[in-house]
Amino acid sequence: MRELAPEAWSEYLDAVSRELLNAEVSIEIITAPDEAQTQARHLALQAVCYDYRDDVFEVAAAGGGSHLPATLRHLVDHPERIVTDSWTLLAPMTIAVDGRDGVRTVVRIARDPDFVG
Repeated sequence: MRELAPEAWSEYLDAVSRELLNAEVSIEIITAPDEAQTQARHLALQAVCYDYRDDVFEVAAAGGGSHLPATLRHLVDHPERIVTDSWTLLAPMTIAVDGRDGVRTVVRIARDPDFVG
């Protein structure tokens, strides 16, 4: 895992959003060691971003079905750390965000089944 510098969060996440638009994602919330809840699965990524003015990380995904809204928005207020599994400029498959409250949000991005590499 690679920790992103806070000054790079916005630009990096904007690039990920463009590259992975509509990729299948799941969102997990980890409140304590070994206590993970899946908030959503098999949704289409709409955006992943960081807003400096409001100091908030956001992931938005669509296609929720009957138990979720058409677009799910998950926010992390005052993120302290963002890490990714990508050491290069290639798109990540996992983005983890640690909030000030000690809760970790993990966005898992499914690799395209047609991807060869």
